[in-house]
Amino acid sequence: MKFTLPTGDPGFSTAGTVSAPDEPVRATAAHRQRWAVDTMAVAPDDQVLEIGCGRGAAVSLVASRLTTGRIVAIDRAATMVRLATERNLSHINAGRAEIRCAGFEAADLPAHRFTKIFAVNVSLFWLGDATQPIDQMRSLLAPGGRIYVFGERPTAAHATANLTATELLLEARGFTTARSSAIRGQGQVLTCVSGTPIG
Repeated sequence: MKFTLPTGDPGFSTAGTVSAPDEPVRATAAHRQRWAVDTMAVAPDDQVLEIGCGRGAAVSLVASRLTTGRIVAIDRAATMVRLATERNLSHINAGRAEIRCAGFEAADLPAHRFTKIFAVNVSLFWLGDATQPIDQMRSLLAPGGRIYVFGERPTAAHATANLTATELLLEARGFTTARSSAIRGQGQVLTCVSGTPIG
């Protein structure tokens, strides 16, 4: 999600079946979200957690690749959760997606469950002390699981600075890291730092 814009807030879970409206809400996924899902190489059986799902574009992309897997997506903003739920009714009803209104620190999530945890342009990685959230993410990962921190920056210099800062943050909390980036046009740079816990 973004280096400067948090998405998301607390509250309810939309687990279970939801009645679909006559016309499902549809929107085009941004290039950054498509790139993020491609970069993660989501497998049909993956158990995925998205932190800060916004309008649910990445949820749709991930869920469309799942068969026995599932994505749980959280966001702090009730409005975003409503829009994401409307957008992903078919995936929710099929059991491939669950969307909750919750802040990450307060979310009740199962330990050692997720094979992939990701966030696109979520500020918790760059604002304040991210030590506790990173440790919490580590406790949620299944053996061999991986964290992916995605961002979009206006220049190559900004992208390099944020890649370096994110690598240092994850490595300080006991992760091995890898980085990747892509140019999106108009100078925007898409970035990813992924991390796997050591030991």
